[in-house]
Amino acid sequence: MKTASATSSSSIMEVFERGKVVKICAPMVRYSKLAFRTLVRKYSCDICFTPMIIAADFMRSVKARDSEFTTNKGDRPLIVQFAANDAQTLADAACVVAPYSDGVDLNCGCPQRWAMSAGYGACLINKPELVKDMVRHVRNQVENPNYTTSIKIR
Repeated sequence: MKTASATSSSSIMEVFERGKVVKICAPMVRYSKLAFRTLVRKYSCDICFTPMIIAADFMRSVKARDSEFTTNKGDRPLIVQFAANDAQTLADAACVVAPYSDGVDLNCGCPQRWAMSAGYGACLINKPELVKDMVRHVRNQVENPNYTTSIKIR
């Protein structure tokens, strides 16, 4: 995992409280990596998302962490999007990226068959108790009270 300083210039909520249009670069498979985020920030993008990262793979493998999550000092505010089907795994992944990001986003919108068959993405919309449990675990384990937890739905 290649990361930079763990400091943030502003919280996600502060960006929305400024009273102006907020430009967000949504998570895009294979495109929302650091180089692309750096480019869109040059064009005044306020908040960027990482591509969807499979939380279980991220936690299981240092190679996956190094490949899937890179950032630097100028890459803030940043939200890391995870695909998960287990509350503890999501919370553990959130704790790993929390010092280098401003929030996590649980993907409950991916309609791809591979994701749904693994219990990720859009199939979670039919499992509200599991989603609630995952959000609760993240909120209880990430120490920063300004760290955001969101859910992507379609």
